[in-house]
Amino acid sequence: MDSLNYIVLVLYFLGLIAVSWLMSRRIKSSEDMFIAGRSSSWWLSGMSTYMTIFSASTFVVWGGVAFRSGLVAVIIGNLVGVACLITGRWVAGKWRQIKINSPGDFIAVRFGKTTVDFYTIAGIIGRGVHTGVALYAIAVVMSTLMTLPEGHILADANGHLSISCAVIILGVITLVYTVAGGFLAVLMTDVIQFGVLIAVVLFMIPLSLHAIGGLDNFINSPSLPSSYFDLTSTEYPWIWLILWTALNVFQMGGDWPFVQRYISVPTARDARRSNYLVGILYLFTPVLWYLPAMVYRTINTDANPEQAYILMSQTVLMKGMLGVMLAAMISATLSCVSGTLNVYANVFTYQIYGAARPDASDKSLIKAGRIFTVAFGVAIIAIALLIPFMGGAERVVVTILTMVIAPLFIPSVWGLFSRRINGRQVIMAMIVTYVVGITLKFTLAGVVNNQVLEATIGLLIPVAAMAVLQLRGYLKGYVCPGYTKIEELNDPQADVAPDMATRKAVKSYSFMAINCFLVTLGAIGCLLLYLLGTETYDEAVTSIMWQTCLVIAVIIAIYLIYRILDARRTSRAEQSDNLTSI
Repeated sequence: MDSLNYIVLVLYFLGLIAVSWLMSRRIKSSEDMFIAGRSSSWWLSGMSTYMTIFSASTFVVWGGVAFRSGLVAVIIGNLVGVACLITGRWVAGKWRQIKINSPGDFIAVRFGKTTVDFYTIAGIIGRGVHTGVALYAIAVVMSTLMTLPEGHILADANGHLSISCAVIILGVITLVYTVAGGFLAVLMTDVIQFGVLIAVVLFMIPLSLHAIGGLDNFINSPSLPSSYFDLTSTEYPWIWLILWTALNVFQMGGDWPFVQRYISVPTARDARRSNYLVGILYLFTPVLWYLPAMVYRTINTDANPEQAYILMSQTVLMKGMLGVMLAAMISATLSCVSGTLNVYANVFTYQIYGAARPDASDKSLIKAGRIFTVAFGVAIIAIALLIPFMGGAERVVVTILTMVIAPLFIPSVWGLFSRRINGRQVIMAMIVTYVVGITLKFTLAGVVNNQVLEATIGLLIPVAAMAVLQLRGYLKGYVCPGYTKIEELNDPQADVAPDMATRKAVKSYSFMAINCFLVTLGAIGCLLLYLLGTETYDEAVTSIMWQTCLVIAVIIAIYLIYRILDARRTSRAEQSDNLTSI
């Protein structure tokens, strides 16, 4: 990459840190630190949820599936949207109706301290390794694209940024903005990351199609196999797609980073709407993510599938915009890392530190949360640094830990609706799942479809175990005391329109988020204008660049007009209130 790409990356990182510093000034309580004072707007929570699902694997792993198998990758993404619509209808609002400050609060009350300890330990270990691998993956991409002068202190033997330095740089930046700004910074930086992601992906599509002569050349390309536009494949058959959808229903309904976003909004209706937004986005946007990787197959059928998106970026993007593309890929992973850090800091603060010190002040809770965030973040960075020394063993580790983590979503959602299950039974069901699942994994691997096998282990076995325990409890007439306690925590404000103070806070955070988003788009527009003024491109590429700038300008203009009208309306309302009070 040339110097302009490095400037773009540096400005992007500085922007994330600046936003975290601004958000840190708004943190007045532990609720502000971990759930934004329940004042996140529904669309802001939804956009943050959307970004939390992302990581570098969206472009690398699933981009590789799109390159290799075609349209089925888009269908897989669409089915995540279907799962989000289901959880939005029946699960997300249910979480907000319970007055809790963290997902761990629910587990502690519903299933008991032993179960929450089990969940926390399994989650910290599993998510820690999983997030460390994701951090390492994007560091590899960053290292591949960034060349440094010979002898540079950060360079490896091949003249690229060393992977270790990339891991440390990315990890420290994520730590800084998560520790300083808390969940508010996570929300705002997710919006910035969404702006970078959507702008560069939308920009890539016309450039990718232009590179091969248009959409018709792509659809009718002889380089594509006849099954390329089929809805299923031998690797991902219809039975796997059904299991994938069901597993995502439980994940979106019970995974802690998503639950944290459901309880950060003012009302249950907002929680439902936030998930509807994610569902709608996932019904339409997967084709945007994967189309460039699919198009690249018509250019080079022998390419490494997992490098397809990067190779297409290098083929069609001009200097400066390649840096934006790398920022988009980095954004996807940093959003995942920051979400993991904040949600487990939340659980640690309330369920471990808070339980040990019930009289702790808000100030000490915030401090404890920040200390844990640093410690957990350093551990994730250390895991990422150790991956090169595992000799490929990290794939086995991640597979096992995925099988450990995925079943944990199911009892959480089950416990929201069922009064028959207790904490001891949850732990028993998880142990049975792990023993049976790992046994099947190592005895049937290579004998049956691997994707179907892992989906069966992650979904069907724990569901079957919970169903047996449910039936047993029903036949005995058993009602878990924890379910009764959860019913007592019903939040009467969850179904009531928020008061004026909350509405003002929601509006304030919404405007800040939109400002972050539009500043991001404006910066990309300025970069394109600079390139148009200093470089020469063919007519079609120039047209695409001008059209992109025009769209950005129109969006910003509409928002500015809205803000002016809103300010006038607010001023008139305040004057009317003052006259009424007189």
